[in-house]
Amino acid sequence: MPDTQFYSRYSTPDTGNLYMDRYGSEPYAAQAEWLVEHQNELNIPFTAHLGDVVDQSSIVQEWEVADRSMRILEDGGMNYSVLPGNHDISDTNPTMYTQYFSADRAARNATFGERYEAANNESEFHIFEAEGQEYLVLALAWRADDAALAWAQSVLDAHPELPVILTSHEISNINAEGEIFLSESYGQHLWDTFISQNDQIFLTLSGHHHGAGYRVDTNATGNPVVNVLQDYQMAYQGGNGLLGLIQFDLSGSQLDMTALSPWVAAKPAEQLNQFDHLIPEGPSDSWAVEMDFVDRFAGFAPDWAIGEEDDPDYAALAREIISAGYTPPAIEEGDLPTDSSDYPEVEDTAVHWRPGMTEVDGRPAEEGEGIGPGSVIPDAAGDNDMVRAELNTRGAQGATAGDVIYTTDTHPLSADTASLRWVDPAENSQRLNWFETTADAAINTETFDDGYTFETFIKVDEGFDGDNHWMGAISRQGERGEIAAEIPEGDEPPAALAVSSLRELQWTTVATEGTTTGTSNWSHEVPKGEWLHVAIINDPDTNSVEMFVNGAPILRDVLDAQGLAATGEAWLIGANMWDSNPANPWYGQIGETRVVHGALAADQWLTARAHEAPEPPARSGESSSLGSSGAGILGLTAALGGVAAGVVALLNVDHPALDQLKDQLRSFGVRI
Repeated sequence: MPDTQFYSRYSTPDTGNLYMDRYGSEPYAAQAEWLVEHQNELNIPFTAHLGDVVDQSSIVQEWEVADRSMRILEDGGMNYSVLPGNHDISDTNPTMYTQYFSADRAARNATFGERYEAANNESEFHIFEAEGQEYLVLALAWRADDAALAWAQSVLDAHPELPVILTSHEISNINAEGEIFLSESYGQHLWDTFISQNDQIFLTLSGHHHGAGYRVDTNATGNPVVNVLQDYQMAYQGGNGLLGLIQFDLSGSQLDMTALSPWVAAKPAEQLNQFDHLIPEGPSDSWAVEMDFVDRFAGFAPDWAIGEEDDPDYAALAREIISAGYTPPAIEEGDLPTDSSDYPEVEDTAVHWRPGMTEVDGRPAEEGEGIGPGSVIPDAAGDNDMVRAELNTRGAQGATAGDVIYTTDTHPLSADTASLRWVDPAENSQRLNWFETTADAAINTETFDDGYTFETFIKVDEGFDGDNHWMGAISRQGERGEIAAEIPEGDEPPAALAVSSLRELQWTTVATEGTTTGTSNWSHEVPKGEWLHVAIINDPDTNSVEMFVNGAPILRDVLDAQGLAATGEAWLIGANMWDSNPANPWYGQIGETRVVHGALAADQWLTARAHEAPEPPARSGESSSLGSSGAGILGLTAALGGVAAGVVALLNVDHPALDQLKDQLRSFGVRI
């Protein structure tokens, strides 16, 4: 069970019980219930939790969620180990971890051996039996110190003939290419001083670093050690209930992993979307590695035997069980726009920037053209045009006119005819290129006390590298400290849409009412090279800020916030802001962007069509609330997932988005 931190956090009253409110279930409990229900059928003798039990160690409500979820395993007779991750560390005495997961509680497991009880180094070991043989699970605390490792060594020395599975919160890491390596901050040290020196350790399991996969290293004895990373907290909905089943095929000499989600299986079918994966099929999620167990254990356990040879394929059985009665979501691709005006116009639109209308030297921009200083992205709804800033100003160095390119590549559901592409700034992190509104633009002072709907289309470039890119797409200029001196991180802008080094979308703002010290909505890890429609809804009726990515509600939303505080300075496209200057340049594409007064329903978003749009919404205080389960319009990638090779008839409409769709359909073998 990897990194349950967000499950604990967003199943609390203080966060609005988001999981239960949206889906009628909680992922942490759903995992535990499924494991208990199928432990005998799947011959599961033991479960290991990999740490980060909670997200905020000082919040009692989160520990209560973890407590009742893990109690499901206890009540169901399932033995398990648990260990503290970095989010579980606290300065209380005893620690919050020990208060909720004490040695006495661990001892209720029939497999329990001993607990090392030093504060924030709590570690334990268990011995379980399978196929007539015993295995030792050594659960080490987050970055266990030398004293904890000395205790761990004493445990192995006392059980010299047992194969050992080592679990700890951090051992392996993952790079941008999905390659697993021993973390420089701790894993390599643990390998050098402990793992590689103990031939008994044949398997390690860790979380912490976002991703999944494995690597095989050779220890000091010359034997293989499989180092596994599994942490899905950056997947949809904070991990979407994904866990890992490791099968030991003793007679077949194979160790394999199957990732699956009991929670996705439990979600209401009508609420499933393109981000819900019952059984992720990536090579890093489910995999197999050869291991001759008899040979591998011969050096320390010469009498070890494989046991029964006629057991079923439990991994295949688990897939069969989880899939029984499950119907994958039917993804509707949405209606393509018939022309550039085929979108719902809304009366209370504050601004609507459309790159398809971009002007260079007073004329329409052309495909592939560099959009230099003075070029204009018009506001289709008013007089809030964006103007390309002069080069090499306000701290920017090395910028050129060709750093921003006009392209007819757009999100298929955007009615606009073009987008703007920012080239890679990595070779010079200060090569900033941005557009900004004029000093007297009305949008500069809008505070949206009646709520707002912010929409944009973005594409993160395929070349994005988290080590080099934390980037801003759209921002309000100025500093938060100008709004109120007590606001933390006062050098940040009043509002910004950014992409973190982990490829999370961040919408960070200062509200005018409610929590006015600054808040952030965070998405799951979004894909590279794919168009995304981002909608952010501030609804005064619910006093919340919700983010939707390609129509799907994200997890880490904001409660108790309304409006957008402003300093009266310009809006900006193509970068973030820091200390009153543009920073963190964008790398990728940005399409049309609209900000509207009030909370719009999905059938009024830019992804909907004009002929489908209802009457304009009532202003705040009347009735225009968007629920978390509102139907969204999903993107092209999801739509193509359900297109079988065949014949498709499309309208003969001259639109770049339609031409792009035709090309992609042909690549799937569809005859048009």
